[in-house]
Amino acid sequence: MSKSIIITGATGYLGFKFLKHLLKDNFNICIIKRPTSDISKLRDLSKNIKFYNNDDISICNLFFENSVETIIHFSTLYGRKGETLFEIKDANLDFPLILLKYAIDNNVKYFINTGTSLPYLTNQYSLFKNQFAECLDFFSSKIVTLNILLEHFYGPDDEDSKFITSMIGKMKNNIANIELTAGTQLRDFIFIEDVINAYMCLLDNLDKFKGYNVLPLGSGEVVTIRTIVETIKKESGSDSNLLFGKIPMRENELLCSDADISKLKSLGWYPKFNLTEGIKLTVASYKN
Repeated sequence: MSKSIIITGATGYLGFKFLKHLLKDNFNICIIKRPTSDISKLRDLSKNIKFYNNDDISICNLFFENSVETIIHFSTLYGRKGETLFEIKDANLDFPLILLKYAIDNNVKYFINTGTSLPYLTNQYSLFKNQFAECLDFFSSKIVTLNILLEHFYGPDDEDSKFITSMIGKMKNNIANIELTAGTQLRDFIFIEDVINAYMCLLDNLDKFKGYNVLPLGSGEVVTIRTIVETIKKESGSDSNLLFGKIPMRENELLCSDADISKLKSLGWYPKFNLTEGIKLTVASYKN
């Protein structure tokens, strides 16, 4: 039986973009999804994708029916839409822990986790994401684990709740006044195509890893939030007034987030898009 790859979060922005790329390489793909997920666009991509729900029985059947070598975990819940503490915990800790347990029981070689660059106590999302990373480390004697510390990613067709897409929407619609923090926070933003290429690079080099591995993923460059917003305004040709300093910083605000991408560079991966190029492509694709 040929080896299969499990993907979670394939209905999300990053997971869907990655899946389209992965299908070009003729992998056997199993997708774990929520029972209520709309998978129509996934079915349109290929008739050969296998779908399983994210409950214990379905996951058990998945491993019984397929010889799985690698799991790529994209699924996440940020908590931006009023989800409860328990929903955030279930999505970011409980579910992937069940998946990790089945992976170990069925001798899966590799578990690639999409983690977070946010510190432990930033919010509920980062709390449970970092707790699961500790679980990966704990069990790394039984399965090779890669924890990707993903910085802020963006690109065409991203969801409106994301920072860059939200700003583009406001400016393309020429919202008169946009209230912002002082914008002094330093951030590492990475374009979606660079993220996908990084994951593909890791897939091609999995045999070089042992145990638990932490891999920061970003552009490797930091800019202020103010610079990002001003770049979006310029590229969108907006007349909006940017009112920096009208909103106070959040409690536990991270003042600087940047990725040391030297490990990925050693594997031959380099980001191809700078911030201005990425913003241009994202603004050009925006639809009201």
